[in-house]
Amino acid sequence: MGTVVDAPNREANGSLSEKKPTVVFVLGGPGSGKGTQCENIVNHFGYTHLSAGDLLRAEIKSGSENGTMIQNMIKEGKIVPSEVTIKLLQKAMLESGNDKFLIDGFPRNEENRAAFEVVTQIEPEFVLFFYCPEEEMEKRLLSRNQGREDDNIETIRKRFKVFLESSLPVIQYYESKGKVRKIDAAKPIAEVFDAVKVIFTAKDEKVAE
Repeated sequence: MGTVVDAPNREANGSLSEKKPTVVFVLGGPGSGKGTQCENIVNHFGYTHLSAGDLLRAEIKSGSENGTMIQNMIKEGKIVPSEVTIKLLQKAMLESGNDKFLIDGFPRNEENRAAFEVVTQIEPEFVLFFYCPEEEMEKRLLSRNQGREDDNIETIRKRFKVFLESSLPVIQYYESKGKVRKIDAAKPIAEVFDAVKVIFTAKDEKVAE
């Protein structure tokens, strides 16, 4: 039976790019509210939401050899190689049976982005970028997570700086290809989702033509 389980992984590249799934990258700083909006998109437009961080955590929890390797790298403060994260994303995409995906919090940097396109042979349909001023994100994180020690002001600023430094080149790359859809994430949740709906509805109408 082992061979049956291994087969999708071996064929992941071929079968995924042949399926021509729709992939939307979702990027936004800590506290930009992208998690909430991803849930809304899943409920309204039938996408499958994949979070790179959640997949890595689930792999660690599974106790697999791969999971132990990931855990050790994180403990040592190393960055998990792009290929490891991409393989987990591929596997989740194949197993979901869906053909529309929101990939959340990935690519984290330019190297992630290039590796994703090379490994999967898939380019994202577009990048949904939730833009939110730093002061607003700070306010949200501090009020939301009282008692979570990683949400003090210094840590928040550091996370924001890392996000900007690593993700901005990705956003600029896709901007040059006309693939970035920027959303003002400082507005109330319902208004933000109204803006999101316009983007996804326009995409579906284009397909229908």
